[in-house]
Amino acid sequence: MNRVVTFGETRDLVRKAIREAELPVGLEVWILRDLIGRVSVLLPEPAAEPPEPIRRLVERLHSTLGAHAYPPERAILYLEPEDREELRSEAVIWEEEGVTIYFLDREISGRRWVTIAESELAGPPRFVLFALKGGLGRSTTAAVLAAHLARKGQRVLVLDFDLESPTLSSMLSPEEHPDFGLVEWLVEDLVDQAEVLVPDMIGRPAWSMDFTGEVMVVPAYGRRCQEHLAQLGRAYLDKPPREVGGSPEKWVDRVRRLVRSLEAHASPDLVVMDSRSGLHDIAAALIVGLQAQVLLFAVDSEPTWSGYRILFQHWAQNQAIRQVRERLFLAAALVPPTAQEEYLRRFRQHAWDLFREWLYDEVPPGEPDGEWFSFDLMEEDAPHTPLPIYWERGLLAWPDLRSLESGPVQSAYSEFLQRFERQLLPEAGL
Repeated sequence: MNRVVTFGETRDLVRKAIREAELPVGLEVWILRDLIGRVSVLLPEPAAEPPEPIRRLVERLHSTLGAHAYPPERAILYLEPEDREELRSEAVIWEEEGVTIYFLDREISGRRWVTIAESELAGPPRFVLFALKGGLGRSTTAAVLAAHLARKGQRVLVLDFDLESPTLSSMLSPEEHPDFGLVEWLVEDLVDQAEVLVPDMIGRPAWSMDFTGEVMVVPAYGRRCQEHLAQLGRAYLDKPPREVGGSPEKWVDRVRRLVRSLEAHASPDLVVMDSRSGLHDIAAALIVGLQAQVLLFAVDSEPTWSGYRILFQHWAQNQAIRQVRERLFLAAALVPPTAQEEYLRRFRQHAWDLFREWLYDEVPPGEPDGEWFSFDLMEEDAPHTPLPIYWERGLLAWPDLRSLESGPVQSAYSEFLQRFERQLLPEAGL
């Protein structure tokens, strides 16, 4: 080849190679892209000679993909039929000129961003607060939201999933911290003794005791935590199989089990989860694995929109976007104190452009609007219309959660809380 083929081009070039190989209609082809980014073909059982169409395909892949394909003599792998069936749910599937393609990506962590839960996770409504970067007030918002809903009579379970730099745990004073937190559960679960920790994982802040409802906080780690860094290194592991030859439990499924266990113990009316910022496995598990309503925190800047574009594109390429898109809403963080109307107008326009490109359906002319996931620019309760949080100097320190009706919390959050109650609570069935 005369030019370098990069990783980002391989998926499209695989499709090109399949077309050029002129495979017979009705053939089912499995393609594996391994951890280093090289492509091979999976066959269900060894044979003295691979079928002629497969030989043509691996030669075409090698000539098309260059360094991102194995040489033809090494490009065919064999997989037991039952193992292939187990992997079927992880494959991206498409049709190419009558040929069915199963595309498997062996990723270290990216796959967790598209591991959609196969069944509904029963339990109370859940809300995840997520941002691509820190410093946008995500944890403060989770605390304000929990206090606001508890004052209105809701039993709110708050989970601090920012395990490496927990902030939401500050809702509890040191003496209010429970013995254990999320990190300890994830580590002890690896040796089958997590459930005994659950009764000692919930703290109740004294400032919320006069509320009509209740605030229950599960911190990232408890006051009995020792060897925190050593535990943190194990908290993200898949759980080894119980028996030889069994399958490990995926980390996403462990998080689902953790959340459900805490819900069963605490019986909350709703759950608020503070996710770690960035494209991390924690965020992946909470956003795609729990059927939660997700608030995406953003500022009106090109790095923000570019970051979300990367995430939406990943979902689209892996056929996960339709399972996620109806649970996404935008929060406009740190809305500046001047020219607020103009700022929010630009924010809405840029958000709409992004959502139209990746999330919204393109409605054909003459089709009824109700059958499509699509919204006009100025539609007030559309997912792209931001819930605003205004910048307030008084919120540079942790807010006083006892008094939400006055001061900086009121100035920053009054409109956000009204919109949340009007828009997201009905979406969650509350």
